[in-house]
Amino acid sequence: MSSELHQLYFPLTIPHPERLERWRLLQGYSGVEVKRHKPVSAVTYRIRAPHPAAVGKRLAFAADLHYRDRAPDRERLAGILRILAEYRPGYLLLGGDLSADAVDMGCLPGMLKKLSSAAPVTLAVPGNWERGKSWIPMSLWASICRQGGVEFLCNQSWNDDVFYFYGCDDLALGAPQLPRRWSGDKTNVLLVHRPDTVIAMDVADSLRGVTLAVCGHTHGGQIRLPFIGPIYASSRYGCALSYGQFEREEFGTRMIVSSGISNQSLRWRFNCRREVVLIEFTA
Repeated sequence: MSSELHQLYFPLTIPHPERLERWRLLQGYSGVEVKRHKPVSAVTYRIRAPHPAAVGKRLAFAADLHYRDRAPDRERLAGILRILAEYRPGYLLLGGDLSADAVDMGCLPGMLKKLSSAAPVTLAVPGNWERGKSWIPMSLWASICRQGGVEFLCNQSWNDDVFYFYGCDDLALGAPQLPRRWSGDKTNVLLVHRPDTVIAMDVADSLRGVTLAVCGHTHGGQIRLPFIGPIYASSRYGCALSYGQFEREEFGTRMIVSSGISNQSLRWRFNCRREVVLIEFTA
């Protein structure tokens, strides 16, 4: 990353509504393909593959587990695993906020092992709940993920013959960075905890070549009123990025914001589903 670009988008804490205007909503909460299950539903998106090798490949994305190994958590985990067993993704992406509290960290490796067994490749990024525990180094989170068969990406990439995945650090409490260059012959996927990070880093051509960004954090607003939608979302841009599929028109980059699995700041949801996102690349 050039020093000029670095100066353009740091500090990241400054909102950039002019960058938000570059993105348009393609599918909102009621406009997606949903297969309803209890307690977790499956939402499917189909993305046009930029390279033939990606056609037919399947990704799954789950964010905001806030796992504590209590009865509701185990029930939601079982629901996720049922969806993944049916969908059989080649890649499972975990969008941060794996844990709820530091005292619950001991249960994470076992939970992650169950998830990673459902896909050949499982990748994760830190969320604000990982970053908010400032006394816990990122190396420990990486070790916990490795114990669970998960590759932890904090401003790091993972790639194979088809995909180039890049996982960003959290926006508010970390120091997210983009790679110096995106792959020219693979399908580039950006994994990040919150959509505000994507907006913050959308400078010049920084996202050119990115096919898809996947995010969570907003919980879909968590409280959605009929005919109105969310009344609040954890974002510098209000409810504009609370949920759905967005497009960066100049580049064709898609961004999917999921309502995630659990809830933490508020202990309940209203009219807002818990979901796993399923993504299929099409010709």
